[in-house]
Amino acid sequence: MSVSNLPKNVDEFGIRFVGVKLERILVPVDFSACTLETLRYATSLAARFNTVVEVLHVIQPRLSRNEDARTYSGLIDTMKEVARDELKRLVGVLRISEGVDQVSARIREGYARDVIVSEARFSKASLIIMGTRNRSWLSKLLRRNTVRHVIQNSPCPVMVLRTGMINF
Repeated sequence: MSVSNLPKNVDEFGIRFVGVKLERILVPVDFSACTLETLRYATSLAARFNTVVEVLHVIQPRLSRNEDARTYSGLIDTMKEVARDELKRLVGVLRISEGVDQVSARIREGYARDVIVSEARFSKASLIIMGTRNRSWLSKLLRRNTVRHVIQNSPCPVMVLRTGMINF
């Protein structure tokens, strides 16, 4: 059965959305391999609920936790410019390939885990959709777990998608 043949309150995985009202879907992106797949899922869901997709990219102003509070304004400006170009490209792809008009994009500075939660509160997001990819055990051990922090502190439900699991 194709997605277009499903009842409006059922997604392609058979999940029923009875009584669910989504007004804003926040999708944090890091431009990794899972970004486009996550955005395509979010826009597909948004089309069912006639809702807005807000794409968020977070730039971390300091290079490491142990570094002093100095920021490198030239580097940050370059990172913002590159991120802005990439977000424009992604939104363009979504508008053309997915036919989605209600997409906004923004860039914020700070630690991703904190910025995502505060943006969800500020924008009154109804849902956060985050993509994740498989990592080695060492990478998981050494890397802060942004997804876990967002799940534990989010003011709204969080949907975590594993890349390669979604068929369009």
